[in-house]
Amino acid sequence: MADIKQSEIARLAGVSQATVSRVLNNDPQVNEEMRRRVLAVVEMLGYVPDARAQSLRAQRTRLLGLVIHRAPHALAYDPFFSALMASIIEEAGRHGYHLCVDAARTPRSQRAIYEELLRTRRVDGLILVESETRDQRIVRLTEQGFPFVLLGRYDPPDAICSVDNDNVGAGFMATEFLIRKGHRRIAYIGGASGLTVTRDRLQGYRHALEQHGIAYDPHYVVFTESSLLGGQRAMEDLLQLPQPPTAVVAMDDLIAVGAMRTAQGHGIRIPDEMAFIGFNDTPLCEMVEPTLTSVAIDIPTLARVATERLIALIEGRPVEPRRLIVPAQLRERESTG
Repeated sequence: MADIKQSEIARLAGVSQATVSRVLNNDPQVNEEMRRRVLAVVEMLGYVPDARAQSLRAQRTRLLGLVIHRAPHALAYDPFFSALMASIIEEAGRHGYHLCVDAARTPRSQRAIYEELLRTRRVDGLILVESETRDQRIVRLTEQGFPFVLLGRYDPPDAICSVDNDNVGAGFMATEFLIRKGHRRIAYIGGASGLTVTRDRLQGYRHALEQHGIAYDPHYVVFTESSLLGGQRAMEDLLQLPQPPTAVVAMDDLIAVGAMRTAQGHGIRIPDEMAFIGFNDTPLCEMVEPTLTSVAIDIPTLARVATERLIALIEGRPVEPRRLIVPAQLRERESTG
């Protein structure tokens, strides 16, 4: 439709269609008289260029991609991804970009989405989340030279562009906080065991126990899905132990709240008989009773920096350093006493 209209503009202005295209793209080499003739016809016809067609001709869509390994309905109850997407949308908008989100229920469907994105190039670049030890997405995107930024960690650290927290340090911080409160039987509820963030926070948890002379007990470590139900199931398992924990480090606030509800359902008083710490410092922390202590990982800054870096890669600008760490802080509330 846009090409047909440009042909009509060229006929009425008495110039070639190539000249019309150059005028509409602000080519400074166009003769000024021809420019005025073309623009006069454009104004007369009320012609509006097709922005999508222009972006395709420029080989840019001005879309950033985010693929999340969740069922679509689960996203409505995930405050971390809600906050992340809102911050990415805001920052992308400042640079004239938009966010395209896909939700993948299974690893197979996730792979299919990435392959389709690589084939069609319907986004200019990708923000990756939930990295794995052997992450085939990163291998594939790197092979294709496709712009992406990882929210997470990948080895070797300078192999790709990434933004992250020190999750080992954050896991240490949360666990040591409970130890200083007098706890010795501390459980760790992680997300999926293959995720880098799960492993890093577990490593920090173990380091804190070792530094304070507390033996690591694998019975106190449970892996689950990142959801309220996942936290509930993990807590049911922990409560079956001969000596249940007196404190829990949960990998995110959703897991922590699910675990807390289950403990309360068994008549356990929080924080008197069991303390809880989550991660992400989402609005959930103030909505539950008692309010939840959480490690704030500064989601807005993570999203802003990752978006800025991705746009720089898309536009061919250098990005240094390759890996950037955003500090985390522990926000103490009622669930730890």
